[in-house]
Amino acid sequence: MEKINLKLTVTNCFLIKNKEKYILIDTGYEYEWELFCKRLKEVGVSISEISHIILTHHHDDHCGLLNKILEENNAIKVVMSYLAKDLLLKGENDQSHGGGLINKRIKLLLSLGLKRFKIMITLKKFINKKSNLKFTPYKIRENDILITKESTFKEIGIDLNGTIIETPGHSIDSISLLFDDGDCIVGDAAANFMQFAGTKYCVIYVCDIDEYYNSWTKIISRNAKIIFPSHGDSFIVEKLKDNIGKNKKENMVMNK
Repeated sequence: MEKINLKLTVTNCFLIKNKEKYILIDTGYEYEWELFCKRLKEVGVSISEISHIILTHHHDDHCGLLNKILEENNAIKVVMSYLAKDLLLKGENDQSHGGGLINKRIKLLLSLGLKRFKIMITLKKFINKKSNLKFTPYKIRENDILITKESTFKEIGIDLNGTIIETPGHSIDSISLLFDDGDCIVGDAAANFMQFAGTKYCVIYVCDIDEYYNSWTKIISRNAKIIFPSHGDSFIVEKLKDNIGKNKKENMVMNK
């Protein structure tokens, strides 16, 4: 599946061509508007050409620009898990379902000058101090699409060959996009950064580590080939197979 990676400050957003329109996967932080517009211009795509936005989950680095984009093109349909509906309305990352940092090394790095993610070492990017886990609340509209179960793109009116699958663990509302050619856009259901700190292809924060690895099992069993995470470069699915279960709940730094 041909895709365009819109690399923002730390988040990979993707554009998928669908006939004469584009599907946008995630939006980036709310403060990244100018960078987002710059990236669109670089690839020759206008907001008027976007027909759908698919949110892999509700977190601020994935939905932050949602309202701003819709101000420019209100015809866009937003696709999300039904579990994202109330979370988006709250306007902040959900922390009510437990979870924590994937290991103590991540906690240490964040305490040594990395608070508020001002510097992400592996990406060598500066992250604006405004990234405080909050975003402008979003209230779903009549033409938005809520995913209540595994659905093909065609079932929700998108003429692409693939399936939207539920992949919770990082958050309760996480979904992934599995295309028939084996490409899989996973949001934060997997990641490829801070490997030196023992992330082992997990994101640094996980809500439920058992669910997280169950989602890996689902992705693997559905014959995914190439994983496209929101953070870091794409990688082969064998990396998930080799690292599944390696991060342990007892080694996590849990929220109090």
